[in-house]
Amino acid sequence: MAERRPDIVLVVFDTARRDRFGCYGCPEPTTPTTDSLASAGLVADTMIANGPWTLPSHASLFTGLYPSEHGAQWQTGRQLNETVEITLAEFLRGLGYETVCATNNGLISSGTGLARGFDRYAHRVDLERRWRREVRHVEKLVRGADSGGEVINTWIREQLASVRSPMFLMVNYLECHWPYAPPRRLQRQVGGPRFGAVADVRYRLDLARRTGPWDVIGAADEEALAVYSALYDAEHRNVDNHLSQLLDILRGSGHLRDGESMVIVTSDHGEHIGEHGLADHQASLDDHLVRVPFIAWGPGIVPAGRRRATSEFVDVLPSLAGLLGAQPPASLPDRRTDLFALNGSSASSDLAFAEWRSWGEQDVTRVSARNPRYDFAPLVRDLICVRGERFKLVRSGGGSDTLFDLEEDPEEERDVSAVHPAEVARLGAALDRQVGSWATWVGTGTDLSEEQTAEIERHLADLGYL
Repeated sequence: MAERRPDIVLVVFDTARRDRFGCYGCPEPTTPTTDSLASAGLVADTMIANGPWTLPSHASLFTGLYPSEHGAQWQTGRQLNETVEITLAEFLRGLGYETVCATNNGLISSGTGLARGFDRYAHRVDLERRWRREVRHVEKLVRGADSGGEVINTWIREQLASVRSPMFLMVNYLECHWPYAPPRRLQRQVGGPRFGAVADVRYRLDLARRTGPWDVIGAADEEALAVYSALYDAEHRNVDNHLSQLLDILRGSGHLRDGESMVIVTSDHGEHIGEHGLADHQASLDDHLVRVPFIAWGPGIVPAGRRRATSEFVDVLPSLAGLLGAQPPASLPDRRTDLFALNGSSASSDLAFAEWRSWGEQDVTRVSARNPRYDFAPLVRDLICVRGERFKLVRSGGGSDTLFDLEEDPEEERDVSAVHPAEVARLGAALDRQVGSWATWVGTGTDLSEEQTAEIERHLADLGYL
């Protein structure tokens, strides 16, 4: 590694699914820029996001803590709790980094605590006048456009002229989030959907008219689901184009040089498009949601190759510390896994954990009002899971366990508990130990002002969560 610490760029494709990336086997040209980084970088074969939606997932990525530890999820709080001593940005700032955050997702904010440690911060809403945002939203639904990526990239270009090295830049792009309405040329580039102008207008009007993804996806037949899936593919090409532009901006500013820079591309969670009758990215811990892409590029810094061992978001902060030759924060539990060791390490575990804490009663009322045709009653449940390389155990809030053989059943449709009782016992014991360790992290949420609370609620509504 170079003597000076490298610039670090963390790019989150919000709501992007692993199986829609070329480097993970997608046959369509959805992610050529990301794939080029993957070809010369590290590709984590199994990276698990510790929560299935924006807030808990980003919080685990930023803190090295599980949702029950950092507290940022439904019911336990909508912000980091007071027991969280340090975030990734704060840690890197302590190592001399200038820290910059550019986000299209408003849940990465001071109110939730996810913006802690950033010297410079911008949310796209702050960069556009309201009328321009509304015009862009109409343009996206009518003919396809971006979801703020161009605005964010323009701001980054302006800022980087005065940002010193070493720099930590975190970027969140929202193109893959509902509604899926990419430019038509991108639809053609990824091989679909191929329908006439009348049908195209009809689908886009449906996106504009209906209240939420659960109603749209929940009511869709196989033909419509195929269309939405193809539109979703094109949104991956849309966000990948923003990454290409970002890399050009970084090169032009001198923040992307071999041996002096590293780029991480990941997603905070995936998306359901009709699997198991589900939509959006909540109320489930299916691999469609929690197994996410993770690519790290940095010639001379990051080893190139495929990492087969199971990793999870809580590994990122301590692994970056190790890569930089620094001790990880002392406040983190001692469960270190070296994410940047291709073959794992002596401290590595083959297990990863994820949580879904269900909506509260008022939240269910609001999400039901937004999606009046969908029955949410069966989804009001807490879930936790432990995932190994082959088997995955999912436990409901009522205590029942379901075991999936991911090698034989990657769609997670068959419970094989009766066939593999030893795996149920092994994974169940690991889950018991993990849940027991979380019980020691009971904390209270940071007191928020009425204005901060209203802001978080507004962002939750804008994203379709409520």
